Amino acid sequence: MNAGPHEAQEVPVDVLPPLPKDAAQATPLAQSATHPPPFAGLRTFYHPASGVVILGLDWLAFGTDLLTGLVALPVICVLSFLVSFPLVYAIQVKWSRDTVSTALGKAFLGAFMVGLPFPITGTLLGAAILALAGLPHHPIEMVRKLAAQAGSPGK
Repeated sequence: MNAGPHEAQEVPVDVLPPLPKDAAQATPLAQSATHPPPFAGLRTFYHPASGVVILGLDWLAFGTDLLTGLVALPVICVLSFLVSFPLVYAIQVKWSRDTVSTALGKAFLGAFMVGLPFPITGTLLGAAILALAGLPHHPIEMVRKLAAQAGSPGK
């Protein structure tokens, strides 16, 4: 018997049995969820990625001297703050697993440093950011640190 356009038809529903725990852990989605964030064992005030964001954005905004003038300087300061704040916050929450209030405080401090109207990379403030983020002062040391972490047996 044909069902008309207004009559409901029964549709067979297939129910799959639940997957065993071993099969759920073998899926790529489960592996990415359990994969530790970068520099998971490093306990520093800032995550190293936050330090790179702070110093990198500061250098882009003030180290290159792209825009100068009395009008451009306040605009660059505000934009630098507004760009760096969510980036540092997201890194601190996701990778450092800080609480929301702690990440907000660290993001505000980092964004404030980026928004200062002069480059901090060559000052004591820049050195403090390097130290607080656990970043070495030499790029070759950073490459060695990354290579040692990638080759660790826990991965």
